[in-house]
Amino acid sequence: MRRVKTFAAGLLTSMLLLSACSAEKSSNEAGKKGKAEKITIAQSSSSLLFTPIYVAQEKGFFKEEGLDVEVTIAGGSTNVLSAVVGGGAEVGATGLSVVMDVNSKGQDVQAFASLINQYASNVVIRKDVAQKLSVTEDSSIDEKIKALKGLSIGITQPGGGSDRLVRHLLKTQNLNPDKDATIVPLGKAEAILPAFTNNQIQAFVFSSPTSEQAITSDEGILLLNLSKGEIKELDGFTHSTLLTKKDFIKKNPETIQKMTNAIAKAEKFISENKEEAKEVVRKSFDKLDKVTFDAAFENNFEAFARTPVITKSGYEMNVKFEGVNAPFEKVVNNEFAEKSNQ
Repeated sequence: MRRVKTFAAGLLTSMLLLSACSAEKSSNEAGKKGKAEKITIAQSSSSLLFTPIYVAQEKGFFKEEGLDVEVTIAGGSTNVLSAVVGGGAEVGATGLSVVMDVNSKGQDVQAFASLINQYASNVVIRKDVAQKLSVTEDSSIDEKIKALKGLSIGITQPGGGSDRLVRHLLKTQNLNPDKDATIVPLGKAEAILPAFTNNQIQAFVFSSPTSEQAITSDEGILLLNLSKGEIKELDGFTHSTLLTKKDFIKKNPETIQKMTNAIAKAEKFISENKEEAKEVVRKSFDKLDKVTFDAAFENNFEAFARTPVITKSGYEMNVKFEGVNAPFEKVVNNEFAEKSNQ
């Protein structure tokens, strides 16, 4: 990806401390001088969960709004929140449920734009393990989830979206996530596939295109396709969103409106220009083979948000799934998304 860099673990804390005092000041000064505002988006991973960001960047929608956007890969939702709260990034991109959770614990952050409206993290299992357990893609949902018992299952990080999903699925079959499976935190996508290939993990939960990579390599099968709403209680789930500190919104409403406008343009472009949008996003995954990328894009197309407005119904699914009943009005700010649609 052109302007994407990865946070080195040892540098993250120091970056947050160094930039905490300057981020909002530089944003305000840039706006006053009429220059493009430099904005950093801390994104939890490199995946199609963030397709509207890739499109807004590649199609120049951020630039049209007067923003100079840099995307950094934080390696998990916890790191995204650390970056935003600490001042290392003005905006974060991760799951809505994470925003709900930290709000319930007193952090003043809000989600202001929807990116994807399915719980688009898929479950992949090793093909040899599936064959041994007589589980196929046509097996029932219950049979598929039960097949995870006793396996080592790869996730990004403890407390993150993939961890929460594994625990939720296991509990639906009266399985204890801490006793009936081994949940293995592996961080970024780059660590998932080698561990899967080497049988260090026999299954994993991750978004596209990582899930499709394991399938096209003929090592895994798609056990659960959440991108297409296969788990009914999560069908229509508001997943990835943009977030920032409430204080940043208060001090920089024009910046947030510009950011939301760019995302709205991107989401409209995706919905109206599927094939062209696929080619645009392809640039951000240019090292991925075409067959895998095409499969991943097709799997996720219907899940891409058509508008940045965060729906109450998608939010309520998060409430039921997470068990965190933070007030909608406290967690979500739709003011900018609604204006972007006018």
